[in-house]
Amino acid sequence: MSFWRSYFKGWTFRTSRPSLVSGSEVDVFVSRYEGDGVGVALVGDTRLYVTGIEPEHVEKQVRVAVTEFDDEESVGRGEFREVVGRSSYTG
Repeated sequence: MSFWRSYFKGWTFRTSRPSLVSGSEVDVFVSRYEGDGVGVALVGDTRLYVTGIEPEHVEKQVRVAVTEFDDEESVGRGEFREVVGRSSYTG
């Protein structure tokens, strides 16, 4: 095995459009509140619209059950489960 191959072994590139699987649960930060109990979480260029969100959930890390996801558009929907953390940017 060449030096370069052994040096780069196991390296992978991350995508800016991660794919989510319907039925899975993910932890995301809520970026904004859209109103009517809907918030938006941005994961790279992927948008996840989350129902059951309140304005105080913005900038909090929440667990979301993914209900649907469109790989082509990189947009999905999910349901709020619980708050699991907070942003280091909030006081």
